[in-house]
Amino acid sequence: MAQKTVLFLVNKDNVIYNFRRELAFKLLELGYRVVISCPYGKKLDFLTEKGAEWVDIKIDRRGTSVLNDLKLLKQYYSQIKQINPDVVLCYTTKCSIYGGIVCKRLHIPYIVNNAGLVENEKGLLEFIMRRLYKIGFKGAACMMYQNEREREYVNAIIGNDVHYRDIPGSGVNLSEFPFVEYSADDNEIVFNYVARIVGFKGINELLAAAERVKPEHPNVHFVLYGDYDDDSYRVRVAELEKKGIVEYGGIQLDMKPFIKKAHAVIHPSYYEGMTNVILEHAAMGRPAIASDIPGCREGIDDGVSGYTFKLKDVDDLVSKIEQFINLTHEQKVKMGRAARNKMEREFDREIVTNVYIEEINEILSKKG
Repeated sequence: MAQKTVLFLVNKDNVIYNFRRELAFKLLELGYRVVISCPYGKKLDFLTEKGAEWVDIKIDRRGTSVLNDLKLLKQYYSQIKQINPDVVLCYTTKCSIYGGIVCKRLHIPYIVNNAGLVENEKGLLEFIMRRLYKIGFKGAACMMYQNEREREYVNAIIGNDVHYRDIPGSGVNLSEFPFVEYSADDNEIVFNYVARIVGFKGINELLAAAERVKPEHPNVHFVLYGDYDDDSYRVRVAELEKKGIVEYGGIQLDMKPFIKKAHAVIHPSYYEGMTNVILEHAAMGRPAIASDIPGCREGIDDGVSGYTFKLKDVDDLVSKIEQFINLTHEQKVKMGRAARNKMEREFDREIVTNVYIEEINEILSKKG
């Protein structure tokens, strides 16, 4: 039997390396030819050394140029036609939309996983995106949804007639993020913030909460990790750092040592697909205090493995931070273990890998 080919369409090397490499390796282990279409990044070298193939492509990830998007569509048509894959796996918005359009045109089965939609946008952008979603997703063999809100939103657009599976985000690699006990010394309490430093990730609420909590609890540390999307935040964070309110930890390629030092993560985001920040901290036994929104709440058993708070509500965020601070050391330990247990039950990345393998097998069985 001829070797089957699975093509991954991603917009950045870390999209496949950080969250999908287990699936790529499983496919290689099963004898598939695995091809990755992606702009070059160093993490691709690790994947190609393991047997995957890589083809280059130019993607303007955040740009809105119609001309650049038409060029991407043309690139995908040429690439996909030449590779002639048996199944295409599409991730992120442009890859899913334009890759989907080409696959539909070439009658190649494709699976879409596009977390992080633009339903929060209004006006012309949402009007355009809704139509692009319909064109790109309508012919999918399977839609993978990371939370209920996105499922309902997309299904309404594409007519509720496309097969779908609900998955726990990208899942979390439980071996890579092992459970780590808290230090016995509970005198200093560390809260991590791990996200781009931009408004919709809730940085304004986090900073406002830190300004209220820190003077009352000098032993509490708010440490921010992430890149600045807006220089105005760089100035504000620097000012608060001088006052001892927050600490800036920079951009870290490997967060595990910093998760280990923390007691909990605060994730006040406005919208998510399924946030890996919560999953990775929980896997290592660190509870989350997060916005009560789809994409965050699924990763938390409120009051057991962490806390949720009302979106954009600084008062509620402060209340939940103080609840955590006031827990005894034993209660914090118990909450951290509950967070790890939840990841083992519901978010093991192997669950996601197995769902993909099932869908790929189903697609190939229909092709004969």
